[in-house]
Amino acid sequence: MGAAGGGLSNQALSKVPAEVKKPIIWLCAIWASYCGALHGFNTSNIAGVMGMSTFRQEFGWDHLSSGTVANYRGWVTSSLLLGQTAGILLAGPIMETRGRKVIILMAAVTYTIGSLLMAVNFGSLAELLDGRVVSGLGSGMAYSAGPCYLSEIAPAELRGMLSTFYNAGIMSSIAGAYWINFASSQILTDKFQWVVPMVLQMIPSTVLILGYPFVPESPRFLAMRGQLEAAHQTLSRIRGGLDDSHEYFANEWSDLSRHIQSQAEENIFRASVILLKRVWTEKPVRKILIFVLIIQTFFIMSGGNSITYYSPNILKSVGFDSEKVLLFTAVYGLIKFLSVFIYAIFLTERFGRRPLLLIGATINLICLIYLSAYLGKANITTASEHASPAAVVAVVSLCVFAVGYGIGWGPSFSLAASEICPTAIRGPVVTLAFVYQNLLSFGITRGFPNMTEAMHPYGPFALFSACTFCGIIWVFFSFPECRGRSMESTETLFILPWYKIGFAPVEDQFVYTLPDDEKERTHEHKEDIASKSDV
Repeated sequence: MGAAGGGLSNQALSKVPAEVKKPIIWLCAIWASYCGALHGFNTSNIAGVMGMSTFRQEFGWDHLSSGTVANYRGWVTSSLLLGQTAGILLAGPIMETRGRKVIILMAAVTYTIGSLLMAVNFGSLAELLDGRVVSGLGSGMAYSAGPCYLSEIAPAELRGMLSTFYNAGIMSSIAGAYWINFASSQILTDKFQWVVPMVLQMIPSTVLILGYPFVPESPRFLAMRGQLEAAHQTLSRIRGGLDDSHEYFANEWSDLSRHIQSQAEENIFRASVILLKRVWTEKPVRKILIFVLIIQTFFIMSGGNSITYYSPNILKSVGFDSEKVLLFTAVYGLIKFLSVFIYAIFLTERFGRRPLLLIGATINLICLIYLSAYLGKANITTASEHASPAAVVAVVSLCVFAVGYGIGWGPSFSLAASEICPTAIRGPVVTLAFVYQNLLSFGITRGFPNMTEAMHPYGPFALFSACTFCGIIWVFFSFPECRGRSMESTETLFILPWYKIGFAPVEDQFVYTLPDDEKERTHEHKEDIASKSDV
């Protein structure tokens, strides 16, 4: 299997001219990956910060009951997701009218303001919550724009690799935040112990602001806006200076122009209304929307986000000494980053998205089953329990879970949302998907500490195990392989029945067509839109 996968990958990459692999495309991808870093820092550093003694003293938590502290933890952690949801909703129309670059700049500035509100704090819980919401607003805008920008600048043969740069940004910042927390707890002893992590989380937003003038806008966005000359020049720039005289560039520009022209009547100012109409009248578009929402559900219910948010608390439940919790979370974050990095650079274009997701989700399922069984049986009350073989296996399971998550659900949720959607409705679909994801994540994140306080700690892991099992079954039948496919052809897969999509041939030239009655309904729908656009 490995050899075959490698052969396919080498064959695909051999079609990419050397000019396309020049530094500009990699620099643009690295810059956009810092959109993920906004989200990564926001989600990971807060749990470690709230566990620091100086933070608890500053905010007076040492004198509160465990139930009250759990309630505060839930609100501080999950308030980010409320701001993030608002940011995603705000990003949609701006991204479709002003461009991907502009919304990324707005996201970086907003995130910086929120981080400052958290850092310049004198024990005010309200101010801390305000900072979390505002920084969430910024990371929410970047959450939509980052994957969209990456998928639209990438050549088809490298899209899987470049799109996972966003997830690499998330995971690297998660690892960085964990290590910053650990170093701060070891070096500092005063208020700066928790303030320094809040200040350093502004690093990715600073990179986005400083890099903004030097990166191009998405050529697909420019073409959708009717700026064909600018789109042509931008595509030539990010393809290493190729022009129409080169077959590779000519074919890509032709595909892009034809796809944009076929959807030109779908006015971007009415993108959301158009999406609703297409969902109602076109079965493939309806199936795409349902597909994207389903994968967001399994992504959240796999438990990866909850483990990231509450890893210190989980480690204490497993039996870790409190002094070692921050060190292990740093190691855990590093494992997640390395997994996504290896996935992006070495695996995704060699083996494809679908098999790696199946493997990663299966690894997660095994780890979750063991963790729920261990926490359900163990009675962690003595120091000797901390060193028991069962506890060691539980800690190893968390590490292995990070590997599975890094090659499975972690990168797949954003790849699916950005790769599969047609250009004309990608913005609204990605916005809707991420809003749904954040609302679901808010519910799980807000309730997690109270669930573990009121119930046995194994409960959430048992729930995540059941959901992951269902997710594996769904992926096996319904998750398509997008490796090597153009963005313009991927959507045709959804003409197939849901239980056949996962088995569709990988070849890019294999394009499905609608039945005659479906073609007629689609044609009438597009004529209706065109007539209204002419009014």
